[in-house]
Amino acid sequence: MFQKLKDAYVKARYSKHYQIDLEELNWLAERVEILGRMTHSICTAHVAKTSRKKAAH
Repeated sequence: MFQKLKDAYVKARYSKHYQIDLEELNWLAERVEILGRMTHSICTAHVAKTSRKKAAH
């Protein structure tokens, strides 16, 4: 499925013949949403940690 996501990013932009079915698209959309939440959480924690270190100096 990750390959399908990579293909969608590249092939859907450059090929009018690229296809993905609704089930695959929904599965990928759910995973992208999870990845976005995880990325936000990790980055927020890192920024907070960095801010605390700067405040301590």
